[in-house]
Amino acid sequence: MEEEQQNHSTPASEEATTVGMFLKYTRLKQKKSIEAVSDALCIRKVYLKALEEDDYETLPPVPYGVGFVRSYASYLGLNAQRIVQVYKQQAFPQKEKTAQQPLLKKHSALTIPNKKYIYFGLMAAVVLYIVWFSTHSLFTHDKMSEASQESSEVEMIEVMPVDEEPDVELIVSEPVQSDAIPSSVQDNIAPQVVIVESSYTEEPQPQLKQDEITLKLKGESWIELKDKKKVYVSGIRQKGFELTTPYTAGMILSLGKYYNVDVYINGILTQVAGPRKQTNINLDKFIKH
Repeated sequence: MEEEQQNHSTPASEEATTVGMFLKYTRLKQKKSIEAVSDALCIRKVYLKALEEDDYETLPPVPYGVGFVRSYASYLGLNAQRIVQVYKQQAFPQKEKTAQQPLLKKHSALTIPNKKYIYFGLMAAVVLYIVWFSTHSLFTHDKMSEASQESSEVEMIEVMPVDEEPDVELIVSEPVQSDAIPSSVQDNIAPQVVIVESSYTEEPQPQLKQDEITLKLKGESWIELKDKKKVYVSGIRQKGFELTTPYTAGMILSLGKYYNVDVYINGILTQVAGPRKQTNINLDKFIKH
């Protein structure tokens, strides 16, 4: 019944103005059902109906639709090349008219920021870095000054041997009692005090010399000298900086540009760092006793 109604409602080939109408007219003329065409071409029936009714919204994009049209026209024995050419002329304008505008609008927050904001952001970052660097430098300088002052006070203290006073023996002579001297004269004779110096003196103990570490910078470098109890210096120092401090067991030395730092151990220039080892250097192995 459906096919008969389509036969009555379908115009003749001379009245067919679109590719879809012409394909439908030819199919009905050849008395072929749309189900038979779908099974033969392996094309879904909904696409064949959309093609015959010029329903470009239901049809897939034009390149796929061209394949459907070519297969359908060849199946019906028509000039497939000419049918495809006419389909392209009719389908492309329809696709352009029915194309929807994108639903998402370009958001300003997703675009590249203005150069002005980039410039101000960079300036703010530079200012923050300068403030941080200045604060850090002052803090490390204060700690270095305290360490230098403490090391200077330690250097000024020298262990001096205490010379004990010589033993002094006091010999008090008793008044001479003699029968030849009258008692009145004996009372006027004052007792004599004789000071006898002892010949024994304590020999001074030999003074033990304490090891010391000296750092001299001949160029800018980051340095850090510490032990388990305190940090003697830490931070970036410039050419001409010099630090001398007594050595303590477990002292650790770290350098940034090791070639700009001369290390003296007990006044002797010592190579303690190199390209492969310039941080966390244990100075114990460089101390010779």
